[in-house]
Amino acid sequence: MMRRIHVITEGAILLALFLVLMLFSLYAPFIGTVLLFVLPLPFIIFTIRHGLGVSLMMLFAGSLLSILFGSMTNILLAFMFGLSGLTMGIFYKRKQSIGALIGGSLAYTIGLVVIYIGTILILQIDMIKDSISLLEQSIEQSKSMYSSLNPDANVEEQFEQLKQGLDLIHILTPTIFAATGMMFAVISHIIAVPVLKRLKVGVAPLKPFRYLRLPQSLFWYYLIVSLLIMVNIDPDSFYYMALMNLYFILQFFVLIQGFSFVFYYSYLKGLSKAVPIIVLTASLLIPILLYLVRILGIIDLCFPLRGKITKKVR
Repeated sequence: MMRRIHVITEGAILLALFLVLMLFSLYAPFIGTVLLFVLPLPFIIFTIRHGLGVSLMMLFAGSLLSILFGSMTNILLAFMFGLSGLTMGIFYKRKQSIGALIGGSLAYTIGLVVIYIGTILILQIDMIKDSISLLEQSIEQSKSMYSSLNPDANVEEQFEQLKQGLDLIHILTPTIFAATGMMFAVISHIIAVPVLKRLKVGVAPLKPFRYLRLPQSLFWYYLIVSLLIMVNIDPDSFYYMALMNLYFILQFFVLIQGFSFVFYYSYLKGLSKAVPIIVLTASLLIPILLYLVRILGIIDLCFPLRGKITKKVR
């Protein structure tokens, strides 16, 4: 009986904390953006201590009570961060930090999809479609201004790539959701770990990024999808959309492998920690460097490159 009262009391305190954090995240400028990623913490802590069953009740209660702070869409926001915290908490309880990142990424992605569909159904607002429309209007305005300044310039050809980019955004909506979910999970993990350690909760440490090795089969998937994209496919078909999303997701993982190799090589050579960070930053700004990192990732996936470098150093 006493344990049950303790669980209810702790759940009420953490739920109150969640609602206060949500209030600040919605209405406090600047700091509110940071506090958004603190929202999963009460659910992470409660799930680690008391398991899945009662945590689901807390998620349900938190989602309902979030209506007190504004519109119905707050339920969707509370659901996303609550579900992510609950999922990550389950894996932290099992001492599986990498599982927490993967599970959190999936939970965030599901939450983002639910928010996207919810805003269409409740508010009749399609965020992606409206954003693309605004960008199209901006391009048209820029085109007319450029035409007036340079009447002889081939405006249509110069702005064609921008239009293709907008079409690609629409096609890659699932990839955008997945990438955003992954990014949210990483930020939540970075925030959660020091807090959990402070609360004397053991968190299994992740291996350093330089030791990351993705399955070799990833290369074959990447190769097959790259070849399939070269086939003439209807751009409006679901098959084309699925292939493009799969291609960009696989390309992202190949890049991750390439950056992992850069960090590993720098560590092995005793270079400054700033060197791989500079390479990473420069690659995001200079496309040709990104291309080279991708090649490194492919080589590292296919061949025992790290083993040979390690033997040479030793």
